[in-house]
Amino acid sequence: MAITKPYSVLQIGLKYIKYKWRAVNKHAVHSPRIFEFADKVLPSANKQKYKEAEKERKRLKKSKQVLDFVDYGKSGTIVVKAVSEIAKKSLKPPKYARLLGKIVDYYEATNVLELGASLGITTAYLAQNKSVAVTTLEGDSSVANIAQSVWNQLGHTNISCIIGPFEKTLDKAITQQYDIIYIDGNHKLEPTLRYFDQLQIAAHSGTIFIFDDIHYSKQMEQAWQQIKEDERVTSTIDLFFIGVVFIDPALSKEHLELRY
Repeated sequence: MAITKPYSVLQIGLKYIKYKWRAVNKHAVHSPRIFEFADKVLPSANKQKYKEAEKERKRLKKSKQVLDFVDYGKSGTIVVKAVSEIAKKSLKPPKYARLLGKIVDYYEATNVLELGASLGITTAYLAQNKSVAVTTLEGDSSVANIAQSVWNQLGHTNISCIIGPFEKTLDKAITQQYDIIYIDGNHKLEPTLRYFDQLQIAAHSGTIFIFDDIHYSKQMEQAWQQIKEDERVTSTIDLFFIGVVFIDPALSKEHLELRY
């Protein structure tokens, strides 16, 4: 299996500086729907709302447990890592986790799909509103077990986890439509585009797709560019660490880098 080489920390840093230079604020937005997103969704969410999830993040950072698992999303190889290392380096930072939770809340999503549960912290943000049903896919059972312990601790009974390689499990998840689809389970060009295409039958015109790590590597940047050019896509928002995609045909074509 081909390994996707990520950009170095220096390369990411330089790209982020360029993004900050190019990115605009809400006053440069023409589309009312995108202006609404910039004006109502991007402002910081209430940190207190997610304090219990952050306690779990801190607990994982102190964990002495070591996992032996298959990293389907990046290397595709068997990896041995401490839970604490994954929690410190691989989980979505609180700022972006809160944004994901706020997107779910603001658009009153009732069904959410996540590709890539990891240790379950971001899933908990997506599922903070107990009226939301979250389906999440995780490739490796040992990782999923840690995530389940997090959800149990937080009292989340609104999360359903499907375990196994996405190539074998995605069909099980697309038997219904979702309001939010968060793709964080693969960082390679071909699978990212394939999932986006496959997930169209699980989407409606108001569905919002969110792609993680769109500047993680050259392949992910290529995937992001092809998604922007897809005829089914109307508007996109580049927030550097995540990309937001609208497929509503009522929206005008607009691709923006918003400051965040």
